[in-house]
Formats: sequence, C-alpha cells, structure tokens
Amino acid sequence: MEDFERVYRTESDRIYSYIRMLVKDETLAEDLTQDTFVKAFQGQSHFRHESQTTTWLIRIARNVTIDYLRKRKPFLLFSLETGIHLESKEHVERSVVADEEAQELYKKISKLKRSYREVVMLRKIHELSIAETADTLEWSEAKVKMTLKRALEKLQVNYGSEEVFQDENKS
Repeated sequence: MEDFERVYRTESDRIYSYIRMLVKDETLAEDLTQDTFVKAFQGQSHFRHESQTTTWLIRIARNVTIDYLRKRKPFLLFSLETGIHLESKEHVERSVVADEEAQELYKKISKLKRSYREVVMLRKIHELSIAETADTLEWSEAKVKMTLKRALEKLQVNYGSEEVFQDENKS
C-alpha cells in the first residue's frame, strides 16, 4: 500500500497531463486520472515489471481514456475547447521562461489527430524512449518512429516552418 501511495505521488501529475492532452478538459482529466489509479491499484498484482511503472500507468491511462472516448466520442471530439494547461512539475520548471510559447505549442499539438498527439506527448513531452512508447501504445518501434515523423511534419507544415522539436533522426 505504501508503495502504491508513493507511485501515485510521483506519477499522478504525469498521468494527468497525458490524459489532459487527450481529452482537453480539466475535470474530465482529473476523473480519468483517478480511474486510472483505481484500475492500477486493482491490477497491481498483475503487473509483471517487464516495463517501467510509468509506462504501465500510461498504458492504463490510455485505455481508460479511449474506453471513455468510445462511449462519448461524438460529443467530446467536437465540443471541447483546445486550451491546455499542464501542471507537471517538470513541465512548469522547463517552461517558466517560454510559457506563452509552450501553451501555444500545446494548443497546436491538441489539434493533431489522436495517434499523432499521443506519440508526440509520449516521446517529446514525457520523454519516453521509442521502446517505451511502443510498449505503451502497443505499436512496433517502426510505427512509433514513422508516426512521430509524420506528426512533427504535420506540426511544421500547419503551424510554421521552424522546427518545433529537434528530430533525433537527423544529425
């Protein structure tokens, strides 16, 4: 029980910000974050430690969110605002200087289709490795690389010619 409380304290901001980017609604993101940790708590005996705890939690968060969106998709996808405000400590520390630019970038990311948003969030915002991202999304590493490449190209084409994120495939 103590271990799970520690996991909640260290990972809840990250899980919330991931879900927040997907659903674009603070209250809903809070509810889905809570649902994620309830499911994780109930399923902790099934966690085989083959992946990192963060990866496992993000996968649960993704599944909880997708299940919710499947039930509510027509309303949610077309009626929610696109403004994003992430509360993770790491994000706040990194974006103090460029908060307005960061908020604008999150708005742009939120307008991408879901698969692009997810891969950009996991790789570039949460800084998961390609293998961790593939594990979380249950994709191949090649699909992660290609989807990320396409998502970054879409951001550059639609929202300006400057490079938004450094592409690790370029030297």
